[in-house]
Amino acid sequence: MLKLALFSLMVSFAFCAVGQTTKAQPKKQATKSTAANTSGGQFPAAAELNQMAARFAPTPLKVDISTLSPGDKQALAKLIEAGRIFDHLFMDQFWSGDNALYKKLQKDKTPLGQARLKYFWINKGPWSEIDDHKAFMPGVPPRKPLGANFYPEDMTKETFESWLSTLNDGQKEQATGFFTVIGKLGNIPSQPGFRRGGTSILDPLTIVPSSDAYKGDLTPCAKLLKEAAALTDNASLKRFLTTRADAFHANNYNQSNVA
Repeated sequence: MLKLALFSLMVSFAFCAVGQTTKAQPKKQATKSTAANTSGGQFPAAAELNQMAARFAPTPLKVDISTLSPGDKQALAKLIEAGRIFDHLFMDQFWSGDNALYKKLQKDKTPLGQARLKYFWINKGPWSEIDDHKAFMPGVPPRKPLGANFYPEDMTKETFESWLSTLNDGQKEQATGFFTVIGKLGNIPSQPGFRRGGTSILDPLTIVPSSDAYKGDLTPCAKLLKEAAALTDNASLKRFLTTRADAFHANNYNQSNVA
């Protein structure tokens, strides 16, 4: 059955899509989180990075799709394509500079560059998750920003709480919810590539729906999900994919969560 074959993909769409990961409120920072490490000697060399990467055991995921109908196989290809877009979206949520750094590392063909690229991809960023989220390369914040990219990187917890106290109950629910990010009025998303850095630490904060913040990724994903829905023979999967595609635009996931 296609639903079983695509279980992991549907879990990704159900829980990773657009912000159902809990947004951690940033703690007070002694310095700006964008302060870069500059001493290259403190970072691991290629051999050490390869040893660090070896701590992770690759786990092949094999699925027998021989019993799927031709339409379901075509739908599966569409969902895999959509999943690759979600890699980009997740990295945008992880850190504002993540995707740009990934592209830069892909161009570095030196042994050190390739070792950094491999370990970057394991962690989906320049911080080692099992080493207290410490940076393993220069030019990035010493540790992963506590608020990820759901909040302006230069915003403190005190700033957020002070702003939150000025909102009404409905706005507070949105500001602390799963399907919004906090931006600055000086940098409201009007096109793909929206970044939450703002133009000044004094810029007023604003609530941005995830459907707007990630529109550049969600629009093509919604199209692929609709195409997959049209191809599959599975009625319940068809319903889920159609309602989830609609949710990407409407920023309301209630209907697709029970589809």
